[in-house]
Amino acid sequence: MSQSVAALDAYLQLIARQGASRQTVDERRRLLLKLLPHLAQLPSGSDSYRAVVDGFVADSPRERQVLLLTCAREYYYFWLGNMKKVVEITARAGFTLFNPVIPMAADLAELRRRMAEQGFSRFPPSLDIYLGKLFEDGVDDALIRERESLLKPLLYLLDGLPFNPGSYRMAVDALLLHLGPADDPGDCLRLVREFFYYWQSFPHARQRGGEAG
Repeated sequence: MSQSVAALDAYLQLIARQGASRQTVDERRRLLLKLLPHLAQLPSGSDSYRAVVDGFVADSPRERQVLLLTCAREYYYFWLGNMKKVVEITARAGFTLFNPVIPMAADLAELRRRMAEQGFSRFPPSLDIYLGKLFEDGVDDALIRERESLLKPLLYLLDGLPFNPGSYRMAVDALLLHLGPADDPGDCLRLVREFFYYWQSFPHARQRGGEAG
């Protein structure tokens, strides 16, 4: 496991240099040290790694699952020893430097009930712009409502997080964790990828300078 620990140290040192707080680094170290025994003797390859991570996350407390997915995703190329990919990620999108607090529920229905109880309506202009574009393109009303019913929980999960792609990835992870057996994660992923451009281009006024929500 020494190679995995060395890879973990390299990952944590990098995010610390990029500005992650000591508390963030320490929490990620604790979480990933619990994952490392599950990776011991695991052959290299994304399928085997993802399968182990998925099982580990599923057995973890609900409120830690999104952070675990983020840590495992960012640690992956360190674990592989693929420093070329690490440099590429650092230069492009970088790594997330905070540990999120995301309001997880048991499932999507409960998440929507919570939104309704709170009267949540802090949706950015991107939502209406995206839905309006679908309408202009002749998309069926039922499909528009279906997409809206997924995007509103996504935006609820994003509320209060820093306005950056890392937050979006974590909110998407959280949304996927709320899907039920009858839901198609592939359809959800296609939708959130399509919506990302709108979310990034038409945020709340207060976020146009990259501030937290």
